[in-house]
Amino acid sequence: MKQLPFSVSVVIPTYEGQALLARFLPSVIVALQNYTAATGAPVEILVVDDGSQDATVGWLAAQAFAFVRVLPQPVNQGFAPTCNVGFAAARHDLIWLLNNDIEVTPQALFPLVGHFTTPTVFAVSSRALRLGSDAIDGAGRLGRCVRGYWKVFEGYDVLMQQMPAEAVLPTMTASGGYSLFDAAKLRELGGFDELLAPFYWEDVELCYRAWKRGWEVRYEPRSLVFHQSSATIKARFTAQTVNVVATRNRLLMHWIHLHDARWWLAHLAMTALLVLGDLVARRGYREAFQQAYKHRQQVLQRRKQEKARRQRTDRELAAIFAAVRRRPYVRTFRNPQEEALFRAAQAWDSSLGEALTNDEPTA
Repeated sequence: MKQLPFSVSVVIPTYEGQALLARFLPSVIVALQNYTAATGAPVEILVVDDGSQDATVGWLAAQAFAFVRVLPQPVNQGFAPTCNVGFAAARHDLIWLLNNDIEVTPQALFPLVGHFTTPTVFAVSSRALRLGSDAIDGAGRLGRCVRGYWKVFEGYDVLMQQMPAEAVLPTMTASGGYSLFDAAKLRELGGFDELLAPFYWEDVELCYRAWKRGWEVRYEPRSLVFHQSSATIKARFTAQTVNVVATRNRLLMHWIHLHDARWWLAHLAMTALLVLGDLVARRGYREAFQQAYKHRQQVLQRRKQEKARRQRTDRELAAIFAAVRRRPYVRTFRNPQEEALFRAAQAWDSSLGEALTNDEPTA
């Protein structure tokens, strides 16, 4: 079992991000200064520039920020390879992976770090709000397998006043934009799968791999960050391209990691229907399938390796998330309307807790 205090490396991948770094990097520096002042643990920040053509690298050098290293890459490669450069260069026990458009609160790191005294913890994700509002950008994620496909975008949050202090909150995915990872475990897995470059599904695939190895991915609502959602990908790629890449990567993840026999047969049947349906609908599914199929040799090799290393089955993982849904203090949401209802319930829960706390006994 690891012991506190843990040293922390921050990895920030960036592309054409000088303006975002100028706005949000100071909040990361403050959070690390608070952490190292309280614990004495060493910290560092690694900004990995993914072949930007703006003045990011020169600007960072001129700022001479404390404990910041810049790792400029000669060409643009995408999210997974850029993050992996940072993971390889990180020197410390834990790796805090942050987008360049994340503002962290001064105490955001402390609630995350404590989870890593449990030896099975692989990653812990923060609660993220959209910058300038109380709308939830990211919280816990629950997965369920439906007709051979994992549905991974069901969000959940908790009513804090009702949640037991000792509660642990499993999440299917620790967001690649604001999560803390065990550095040794992250390297054991090889970081993000670069087969999924340039973007999307990297964090889902990585965390699914970790869950199947017998590790844990957790959600920590007491750690708060704010996300500007700069939409770098959508500014550089057409909607059709983004859709095809995301669908391709979703297929690759399933082909490598979905091992349950009945679910696998359901996946094959549903995929065949989707490919045939795309002959009429023209939504890019057939193109995504063709792109994924080109990697079949790598996929078969990876599938064999992951089957040999798994410690937990697909159904055991689904059961973990099903149990979370049944907790009385958990509220799930799949769309903005459901999220708004949760926020109203959360506000009521908070006000009720304050009323109970401030209530004075009568004579």
